[in-house]
Amino acid sequence: MNDRITLQQRGAGKDALGQPIESWPDIATVWADVLFQSGAEVMRAGADTAIVKCSIRIRARADVDTGARVLFNSKVYDVKSALPDNSDRRFMFLVCESTS
Repeated sequence: MNDRITLQQRGAGKDALGQPIESWPDIATVWADVLFQSGAEVMRAGADTAIVKCSIRIRARADVDTGARVLFNSKVYDVKSALPDNSDRRFMFLVCESTS
């Protein structure tokens, strides 16, 4: 694992008028392996909007689910799925996506 990522979870808060405030407090900064699709796979998608998909392998954590997001190299990636690593239960995979 040679990439550093920050895990965030949506926070629940309200302003002085009782309106919801969107906040993303950090859960942890951890080591990870971040793997992106190749450029050819992304281009074949043929969408008007660029969607970047990646798989991130981290040590298993109970506090990361589909409501979380990942900060990596100043970009935000939404966690679409959090899957256990069936070959080694000490790890898990985060299937992530960023839209630009």
